[in-house]
Amino acid sequence: MAENIIKLTLSEQIYNILKEDILAGTIPLGAKLTNRELQERFQVSSTPIRDAINKLNQDGLIGEVTKTGAQLISFDFEYSGELNEFILALSCEAVALSSRSNHTRQVTEELYRNLEAMTKAQDDEAYFDADYRFHKAFFDYCGNRFLKETYKRYNLIRFLLMRHAVRTLEHRTSAIQQHRLITEAYEDGDYKLAEKLTEEHYRYGVHLIDENKGE
Repeated sequence: MAENIIKLTLSEQIYNILKEDILAGTIPLGAKLTNRELQERFQVSSTPIRDAINKLNQDGLIGEVTKTGAQLISFDFEYSGELNEFILALSCEAVALSSRSNHTRQVTEELYRNLEAMTKAQDDEAYFDADYRFHKAFFDYCGNRFLKETYKRYNLIRFLLMRHAVRTLEHRTSAIQQHRLITEAYEDGDYKLAEKLTEEHYRYGVHLIDENKGE
């Protein structure tokens, strides 16, 4: 039986390329995207460009949409701190809910798998992807689709903001050790400790953001 092949539309292809450029820092935060330049780059009409910009806007990556294009969100320390606090609250709730499910073993396996991936990561993309998937394990098994979707939506923005904070090997080493402690507490069934350590981990992220305010 032939498998169904999903063909991406022009707007979806352009959206994926632009999103990757933004995540990689090729297009910096705060940059302006003009319809004319994007039309020339991709050799398309204005319609798929507008559709791609709307998708980026839905991701929260667009700060303002204008008649001629759009402007990406700017790096703002107050905004990033508030966002981190918001995801902190969601994550602690996800830890608590997942601990009451029948899937704690699967969660633990996911935590160890992504902890190892973080340790072996050779670049920012691999490191932050493993970090995202580490916390996503709690959401995947929390039994609340709204928590899961909210985390997925806002984590993309958090990824961009945290790149400004987690800059050194020391930062990564500390974050990985925090992940390890969370994993061990969860595996031992000490879910309150895992929740507390998760909160401390996110507050460490706020600390790093504050630390880099002057740079």
